[in-house]
Amino acid sequence: MGYNDGRSYYVYLLLKYLKRNGHEVFLCSDNPESEERIADTGAHFFLMKELGDKKKLLKVKSVLTDFVKKERIDIIHSHHRFSEFIANSVRKKTGVKTVFTALSIVDKRYFVEYRSDRLIAVSNSIKNMMVSKFRVNENKVKVIPNFTDTEELTTNKTLSGEVKKYLTEISERKKNGYKIILMVGRFHKDKDQITLLRASENLIDKKYFIVFIGNGDLEPEYSEFIKVKSLNAILIPSQKDLRPFYEAADICVLCSLTEPLSGFMLQSGLFSKPFIGSDADGIQEVVRNNENGLIFKRGDHTELKKKIELLSEDSNLSSLLAAKLNETVMENFTEKIVIPGIEEIYSSFS
Repeated sequence: MGYNDGRSYYVYLLLKYLKRNGHEVFLCSDNPESEERIADTGAHFFLMKELGDKKKLLKVKSVLTDFVKKERIDIIHSHHRFSEFIANSVRKKTGVKTVFTALSIVDKRYFVEYRSDRLIAVSNSIKNMMVSKFRVNENKVKVIPNFTDTEELTTNKTLSGEVKKYLTEISERKKNGYKIILMVGRFHKDKDQITLLRASENLIDKKYFIVFIGNGDLEPEYSEFIKVKSLNAILIPSQKDLRPFYEAADICVLCSLTEPLSGFMLQSGLFSKPFIGSDADGIQEVVRNNENGLIFKRGDHTELKKKIELLSEDSNLSSLLAAKLNETVMENFTEKIVIPGIEEIYSSFS
């Protein structure tokens, strides 16, 4: 489980609040580092090294079947198509009920996905994909949105020396009159960080500092681009605690080419930050242009530049949009709204 990966964040919050509500919760993962990631949730951890190896399919089924029987598991809730396939295979042998949450917009079809007893889509755009591309009966899919955690507003975590160093640099920039632009997410072509980098080349007076937080294969390419263009930008590895970075940010930007329903977007609203997003479907389900944020055409760095400058120059507009996005998120996309919906799905098996 990566700290700033949307799927991992979603699962982490499920474990945290389901455990708090009295459910006995286990995380099965092939990544031993996930145990440390979920330690504060109180959930149990079960390491299945074979889980990510499709060549060991029979072994995975056998190990999970034994685990389900031993722990008397009632429901397997999966969040990845291969994991869902394994869960449904185990269902045949154990009678366990299965739930699948679709968190991604995908193209390739394997003809084994979306077969769980209950199906959840975290946005209307994902539900539409499931119905149109994968021929899933729309009556089988319930939209329960991605969500954020209101406790992040009040929880202070111990910061490492490395994090303090990053925050010191950001703070120095702010003291010198720089606007801090924040973007969080894996360094992947779908997130399209390069559009923000290109926009930053031509921002007036160069008084902007772009902060990217995440990990991914494109990190070396972005690092080289920043170096060659001498940009005011920094790449920071994934962080467990994003609160101080949101607090330091003046504007949050998301350039996604495809987007189901971004956790970063929701957290921007949680922390009442002005938000600029691309016109990807999952962003426009939450952000309405000039009402609670600004929208720009995907890949258009010139339009994005203008939107950034607009918010920087118009503090009243910036504050109004931030307040409206916070209102949207608090009313529709927190654990207080979403967790009861998940529990209702579980209760339907009774």
